[in-house]
Amino acid sequence: LKQTSSSAPVARPVSFFGRRRVRYLPAAMAGSGGSGGEGAGLQALGNLAGVGPAPANPLAATYPSPMMLLHYPLFAANVRILCHKDYYHFRGQSSLATTFVSIRSTRRTEGLIGVYRGGHLYLLHQVCREALRGLADFGFRLAERRGLLRRDARGCSGAEDEEAALAKNSYRWRLVAKYLIDAVCYPVLLASTRAVILYDDPQSSWQHCCSWVRQEGALVLFSGLSASLLSTALDELMDWVLGWCVDHCAMGSSIDVTDKVLLKASGSSVASIFTAPVNYIGVIQRCQAPGKNMLEPEPLIDLVRSLPWKGSMYQFFMFGG
Repeated sequence: LKQTSSSAPVARPVSFFGRRRVRYLPAAMAGSGGSGGEGAGLQALGNLAGVGPAPANPLAATYPSPMMLLHYPLFAANVRILCHKDYYHFRGQSSLATTFVSIRSTRRTEGLIGVYRGGHLYLLHQVCREALRGLADFGFRLAERRGLLRRDARGCSGAEDEEAALAKNSYRWRLVAKYLIDAVCYPVLLASTRAVILYDDPQSSWQHCCSWVRQEGALVLFSGLSASLLSTALDELMDWVLGWCVDHCAMGSSIDVTDKVLLKASGSSVASIFTAPVNYIGVIQRCQAPGKNMLEPEPLIDLVRSLPWKGSMYQFFMFGG
């Protein structure tokens, strides 16, 4: 990490390809000061590699990345391959080439609007989710200042034990709030996913939602929620296990911080291959409902069998080595 200014880099989490990543900005741009020099640059790399105190805040605020303009067509194409009836025979053969073929076909038949269909709802989901997370984090900070979270830590002996118990208690409640917010915002994500395959329906998204609720009840807006939350939890668990393994194997050895960064980045790519099928199940379950262009509900075992396992194995052997 080369530093060209006298300001220390400050970590700011951003949304990149639908997942949290850390972008390092100069402190002058981030709005805080710090000491410069090579040590600050190495400290930034240390934070990225998990060396030193890592920020443990599940409600860390993010903002939509400009990379969404490149990411969303891939997401929409993946939805069409998994959920559209015309692409059903491609579900078990999903690959990067099939994704680009779907984008090109959509571009020819529907134009650029079809490539980004449902993108406004996808962006709305991110904005609502991050806004609620920011409000919840602000509320927790107020509770910490007033000592409302110290009740469970008062029985600890010593100031250090009390602070550690307070940190664990605060992290636990923030994690619960994070998943509750994901559940509250899930209907918007469901509407954005279904909008991709309902391209020839003249009704608006709000009319669709009202129609779904009248026909199947309010719980239809939460179809696939459990798989979606499980996918998020598995991603976070795999990242934590991967970081622990890299740090544990690096103990007593002279592995550079940059090497740890590369190991964790490579490991995350391989780990995502194992968590992707759970995400596929959530996407498909969002689009299972009676109606035109919607998928018919099917048993979970049949849904799992239809996933692109062959492509996942190819990816594992290509990137796992």
